[in-house]
Amino acid sequence: MTDRGIAVSRDHDFDRVILHYLQPHPPYVANALADDRELEHHERDWWGYLGETGDYETIWDTYLDELRYVLDDVELLLENVDAETVAISADHGEAFGEYWEYGHHTGSINPYVRKVPWVETTATDERTHTPNTEPPAQQTDQNDGEAADEESTEDRLEALGYKM
Repeated sequence: MTDRGIAVSRDHDFDRVILHYLQPHPPYVANALADDRELEHHERDWWGYLGETGDYETIWDTYLDELRYVLDDVELLLENVDAETVAISADHGEAFGEYWEYGHHTGSINPYVRKVPWVETTATDERTHTPNTEPPAQQTDQNDGEAADEESTEDRLEALGYKM
């Protein structure tokens, strides 16, 4: 996402460029990517993990790691695009026990969920990063490329925690 945003911003003169990062939404992938491993239970299904174990600290620490992960990319973006105004926001806040609520349930009146983060800053392209915009290699089977693509898609969805 960040590489594409940098490349588009350098190659075109748009009035606006909007990037929407998934993080810090679950599944929480930051630590698994850093360790080159599969997602653990608390990263894949934090709500179920919390209900089974009551281990709030692990969930909170994992959430913070996920937030740091995306903010590192936002920092990289800000060092590699030119913009008079950059708005950093989210689609909602997140509750971690405030008013006895966890997550971001539809219709929540919890101010921790309803208050949308919003920060404005500027950005200057210092060209500290060369974006890689090559698409990932396609896994195909010469006999049945479509089936191989479907299988790899299923594998990717499962690795991200969307399929169990």
